[in-house]
Amino acid sequence: MIKKQTWLLLAVFLALAGAAIYFKYNPKEAAPASRDATPLPTRAPTEYLFPTESAVASLTVSSRDGKIVGLELQDGKWAGVKPAKTEADQASVGAAISQISAIVVLARLDLRPADAGLASPANVITVGFSDGAYVKVQIGDETPTGTGYYARKENGNILVVDKYGIDALLTLLTSMPFPAPPTPSPLPPTDTPAPNGSETPVPTATKSP
Repeated sequence: MIKKQTWLLLAVFLALAGAAIYFKYNPKEAAPASRDATPLPTRAPTEYLFPTESAVASLTVSSRDGKIVGLELQDGKWAGVKPAKTEADQASVGAAISQISAIVVLARLDLRPADAGLASPANVITVGFSDGAYVKVQIGDETPTGTGYYARKENGNILVVDKYGIDALLTLLTSMPFPAPPTPSPLPPTDTPAPNGSETPVPTATKSP
């Protein structure tokens, strides 16, 4: 005769087996999200200082003290147009141009232009694009953290923009990407007749009155 304890163990086993089979073929549906659940914050899209849809066709960088560098893309190569028309160093210009599409707007501020160094901007950057559009940006003071510049598009809001990309463009003013002017060749020496020491001038006699 089977003991009562054995029957109990068998009943428990069958119950567990039945439950396992049930949940295998009837999985529990996920509970719907609560209406009161706090939504996760969405990250704002990155804003760039210059449009990225069109290729850069020209670049002009000027300073308050009168320095200027102007570059244009001509027949697939960069050429200097300001302060004079000349060839340009393709490597250094290309490195600077590549930063234009990567300059990020870090913040928008409600400041007076004078408080951001934009009443008389230190630099002005003008970028021309292949679709004919131009964007002119004034560059003011560095931010207190030293990681950005105050900037403003024409009659626009005060912006804080990435310092690294702006510095790459401003560097063109201090190390102009143009070949050094050729050094003029020295003039050939000219033959200068040496005085003849063997000839002694003869004094001219004068008549006494």
